[in-house]
Amino acid sequence: MKKLFHLLLLCAAVGFLFTACSKDDGESIPKDRIAGTWEGTAIYANGTWIDITKYPYSAEFGFSITFYNDGSYYGQGAFGTGHGTYTINGMTIKTYVSGELYLTYKVKSMTDTTAEITIEEGSDTLDVRVRKSN
Repeated sequence: MKKLFHLLLLCAAVGFLFTACSKDDGESIPKDRIAGTWEGTAIYANGTWIDITKYPYSAEFGFSITFYNDGSYYGQGAFGTGHGTYTINGMTIKTYVSGELYLTYKVKSMTDTTAEITIEEGSDTLDVRVRKSN
């Protein structure tokens, strides 16, 4: 996973969700608002957004994550494939696999069907855009 994440960041350097919200400390994302499948649509690299819904980027960078109301999720694609759990604290979603922190999603902006987020793995970050598909 870390190698893929680093490869994704390297390739990007070379080449989540709901109604409008602010980043106020009091804001929090309700679980029922994120329930559903979110698909990656773009990554931010070299000062520009790259569409990852089209070939050749879709094959290498495509990803989706499905959040369930019970606190579980299923992810697939560029960041790995598998099940886990998640927590929400304010505008931050943390995902866990076997009880260990996997990825952190910091929501920067959102609507009912789109979001711009920063994905963090340790000190590595990547800005992405996602679209709700259901």
